[in-house]
Amino acid sequence: MTSRLSAADAEELRRGWDLRQEPFLPHRDEAFAVLADAAAGRRALDLAGGPGSIAARLVNAEVTVLDVDPVLLEIARAALGDRVAVVSADLGAPGWAAGREFDAVVAGTALHCFGPDRLRALYREIHGVLAPGGVFANADRMPAGPVVGEGGLAGWHEWWATALAHPALAEAARDRSEGDSADFYPPASWHLDALRAAGFDEVEVRWRRDDTAVVVARRTH
Repeated sequence: MTSRLSAADAEELRRGWDLRQEPFLPHRDEAFAVLADAAAGRRALDLAGGPGSIAARLVNAEVTVLDVDPVLLEIARAALGDRVAVVSADLGAPGWAAGREFDAVVAGTALHCFGPDRLRALYREIHGVLAPGGVFANADRMPAGPVVGEGGLAGWHEWWATALAHPALAEAARDRSEGDSADFYPPASWHLDALRAAGFDEVEVRWRRDDTAVVVARRTH
């Protein structure tokens, strides 16, 4: 029988994940603080939430973490405990949204995995799960020019090797499959146009530093 991942081990893995994410999204802590502010006090969905990096910051919200990777979800479940709901779903397929409603949806360093056609469709699906007055906030790299190579890959592979070797994650590791990322990093203006087309009434760049930005969209009705 597989042992249960302890909260201490899960928190250590989550913090390691956060550390290795920084090269991919500079100023990540500031960006995630903007996401947390957008979701404060709401029924919030941490979309493609991984090990719960954003959910950990949502201390005054009713939080659901949704991801497709069983290893990351097990870490989130153990690190954050009963204060969050953990849901396995594939954002690559429209059915992930069935029967769900939230007041806020947040995503960070995640949606670049989808190409333009799927991301446009995903924005429509996010609009559909939001209650009237709900907000969506997305933090990612949104450069004005071409994306220059990403650093930190050696540390990234090291983190995954450590996580997959943990005895308490053996079962989850067997169930996971690696998907390809589109590495789609359009400018913020592309996101604003796609969000308007998806039905959002109010869209804006809420925060930016260098190539890192947070776009926020509201469903008013």
